[in-house]
Amino acid sequence: MCIRFKKIVAIVSVLLGGFISAYAQDTHFSQFDAAPLYYNPALAGVNECHNRIYTNYKGQWSTYNTFMASYDHHVQKFQFLGGSLGIGGLVVADYSGENSYGNTQFKLMPAYHYNAGRLRISLGLDAAFNLMSINEDKLVLGGNINPITGEYTAGSDLENTTRFYCDMGVGLNGQYFVTRKIPINMGVTLFRLFGSGGGGLAVVGKDSEDNYLRFSVNANAYCPVNSMVTLLPSFIYVNQKMYNEMNFGTYVKCSVGEYTPVIDAIYVGSWYRLKDALILGLSFDKPINKNWTVQFGFSYDITLSSYREANKWATGRNVSGDSFEFSLKLLNCRAPILVNPEGIVNDPFR
Repeated sequence: MCIRFKKIVAIVSVLLGGFISAYAQDTHFSQFDAAPLYYNPALAGVNECHNRIYTNYKGQWSTYNTFMASYDHHVQKFQFLGGSLGIGGLVVADYSGENSYGNTQFKLMPAYHYNAGRLRISLGLDAAFNLMSINEDKLVLGGNINPITGEYTAGSDLENTTRFYCDMGVGLNGQYFVTRKIPINMGVTLFRLFGSGGGGLAVVGKDSEDNYLRFSVNANAYCPVNSMVTLLPSFIYVNQKMYNEMNFGTYVKCSVGEYTPVIDAIYVGSWYRLKDALILGLSFDKPINKNWTVQFGFSYDITLSSYREANKWATGRNVSGDSFEFSLKLLNCRAPILVNPEGIVNDPFR
């Protein structure tokens, strides 16, 4: 394939990639355990922490960049119908391609938690406010490309360069404690109940012809093996229109606070995204004092599907179809964090 044609393919691929990403499905995170509110609003305030802050950054295929920050709080003093309340919020900035096409989204998430013995049932609402935008000065359409020379001129006069819409979601979550140290967690969520957002910037004044509903199932558990090693299996399934995604795997947590003052625990894990990628993860945490804890995580997606080679071919560069992600968690919990010799017993992360 000639270099000129590769350049044309690269431009069109990046352009279409940006539009398809925004139109076809919402952002997803490989470290889904580090983005609990993004996947289920019922998890807002579920862990009885005064303050819980999560931040995530994801870079994918040298084209897509996503940043997310969330905060949630357990309102213990306010009781309602025998249960307690939680409140959370998050912001997501997702941009793709050189034309900066993407979304800036803000969400508010109130949640209700009811304890029935060993079972905690949570119900949460997801109020989303989304702004879609594109930089038309950097946009390259088919008419801007010379079919003979391959030269192109950026810039287009679009009828719509921004679009704002709102939507609502609802999440349900159950947390069952087999013992005090072995919780099992599972939830389901329906996002975009009004079907907003479909069609991208091309559709204004009406929503998509088909409902843009997003459905997800999340599950995880905390399984101590011995005083030092704990398994943290997790699973998530997401469906949006014709797109399906299933991730499953586990962290292996090693409590090393007895042996080094630098960190308290290290996590090594892997997950498999069905028919797409192998995710490798590494993180560690360190209690700053009896109430504050910080955890840093890094993950790398090794693309196993045909997208890996397709990305190399389209860009004409030696760039794989892999992606990486960073996460940072800060927690201020009411109960002292029990560190050793059994690791963090009342682990607020899981």
